[in-house]
Amino acid sequence: MIDYIKGKVVEIGENHVTVETNGIGYGLVVSANTTAKLKMGSEAHIYTFLSVREDGVSLFGFYSKQEKAMFSRLLTVSGIGPKMAVAILSGIGVDELAAVIAGGDFTRLTGIKGVGKKTAERLVLELKDNLAKEFGSIGLAGGVAASKVSEDAVLALMSMGFSKQEATAAVTNAGAGDRTSVEEIVIAALKRTK
Repeated sequence: MIDYIKGKVVEIGENHVTVETNGIGYGLVVSANTTAKLKMGSEAHIYTFLSVREDGVSLFGFYSKQEKAMFSRLLTVSGIGPKMAVAILSGIGVDELAAVIAGGDFTRLTGIKGVGKKTAERLVLELKDNLAKEFGSIGLAGGVAASKVSEDAVLALMSMGFSKQEATAAVTNAGAGDRTSVEEIVIAALKRTK
């Protein structure tokens, strides 16, 4: 199994990149989010997933371990293959996708190109509980808050003099997932930090 590829980005396309390492160019199918983070001629460390199917072999690439983990989760949903999973990851960031699925936001899911009502229902039905446990309401691996409201609360606290780490921790401790507005989260966070 190929876990990752480290090399020079020699080609960037709409849904693919080519990374050259030791004289070999590896063609990778990637999401728009991964493509946006890569630059021609730069060194890249891309996590990979090898898909072997009757119709061919494809190598999928991911800028972060979190994106690869979400890709693997999406593949567990009936009716979603690797290309559909990449299309979903192209339409929404990993943190937001986890929050949208955990929150059962069908409207946001159907707004992603290629995701219809039935696919959105399957995503929520089959992943909601797992994503809520695995990823939580805060970004993956302790990253920035997953929901837009939580992100705004982190920014509000940072404007009050908190560091990014302190603001993220304060939002987490304030129970951001249970609150619906930036004001509620900020007030709860400030009360807990006194």
